[in-house]
Amino acid sequence: MLRIVTDSSAEISQEEAKRLGIEVLPLTICFGDKTYRDGIDITPQQFYERLVSSDEFPRTSQLSFDELSSLFADAKSKGEEVLVLPISSALSGSYEWAVRAAQESGYDKIHVYDSKCTTYMLEILVREAVRLRDKPAAEVIAALDELRPRITLLAALDTLEYLKRGGRINRTVATVGGLLRIKPVITVSDEGKVELINKSFGMNAALRYISDRFKADKKDERFAVRTIYCMDSGNCLKLKELTGTADAPCENICPVIGAHIGPRAAGIVYVRQK
Repeated sequence: MLRIVTDSSAEISQEEAKRLGIEVLPLTICFGDKTYRDGIDITPQQFYERLVSSDEFPRTSQLSFDELSSLFADAKSKGEEVLVLPISSALSGSYEWAVRAAQESGYDKIHVYDSKCTTYMLEILVREAVRLRDKPAAEVIAALDELRPRITLLAALDTLEYLKRGGRINRTVATVGGLLRIKPVITVSDEGKVELINKSFGMNAALRYISDRFKADKKDERFAVRTIYCMDSGNCLKLKELTGTADAPCENICPVIGAHIGPRAAGIVYVRQK
């Protein structure tokens, strides 16, 4: 049976990880000289409250090399086969770090899979791996390869400020966007990169754009729809109404992703049919 490892950007709590029989390694968040382990030392609500009240922009860090090395050494001593599903290599150095730790372990039963996604997209991949964990690793990886391009995330941002503060866009673009009330709609591409797919004038227009895209796609009903938000669920509730997804809970995005998206963002994650 595969030993499955992911990181805290997958939105799986330590309690849920125990129930699933997997390991969730924390990414880290730094405010000044203080470091917090995501999902262990700081909750999303605590993080967002500090994000909007602090002049310091938080720094986020990849998985601990020492923690990965220790985990791989333990698996090697037990003869366990390991599947690691970290945040997209395009968004973090965690994938590269895990590959290096696996190589240095001298153990050939470690598979590091580039998820090319994060947040509730990654959660879907992890849960699929758990469902298939009794199958050979090659078969599990093939199933993930088929599933990943069908997982879709669409999100509207309320402000460009946090993309600017995180160095994702320049100050001029952020200022002009704020003056024009532009609300960007983003997705995560098949290459695992955050991409801007629409610029709407006002949040209501951005949410309608997402709703139209969602309704146009045929969904794989085997997978639940996730509606997501940062800090304030108000726009998420509006999106649920527009998309007709009343049964989907509003899920607060983890801090390591929310730091670059900012409060009042709202979105939806779902799986398209084959």
